[in-house]
Amino acid sequence: MPPLQIKDILDHVRDYHDKLGSRLVELSQNESDERLTLLLEYMARHERDFSKALSRYDSDYAKGLLNTWLKFVPEASIKAALHNMCLRDDMTPDEILATVLSFDKMLIAFYRELADQTSIPRVQEFFSNLLEMEQSKDRQFSMSVLGLSDQ
Repeated sequence: MPPLQIKDILDHVRDYHDKLGSRLVELSQNESDERLTLLLEYMARHERDFSKALSRYDSDYAKGLLNTWLKFVPEASIKAALHNMCLRDDMTPDEILATVLSFDKMLIAFYRELADQTSIPRVQEFFSNLLEMEQSKDRQFSMSVLGLSDQ
């Protein structure tokens, strides 16, 4: 992948969360199973909230950090995850969950790799914070999904 600025990476990730949230809303509107509808709406809300949280990074972090160029950006794992990120109307709840969680795991690995590859402490901290946010989101999401399945 060519060198990217941190703000470009954030834009790509935010765009993913926005698109995923929209697709989950579409799926929920076409779903007849009430529990699956609730799950899809919950997942969509989660994605929108995460996208908003990423937007706050634009104002919370110094513009200098967001304008930092990264020479080595791991592209293969994210491209593969995006390619496999297809939510179809005929998917089962387990398939939808597996697809979303798989991409989230790829984002976690992506953030970890970016944090590990840089020698700039502020950039390491930035990607470590994103990593923690994504891991926290996954834990909350998993707990909520388990709660829905117990009902």
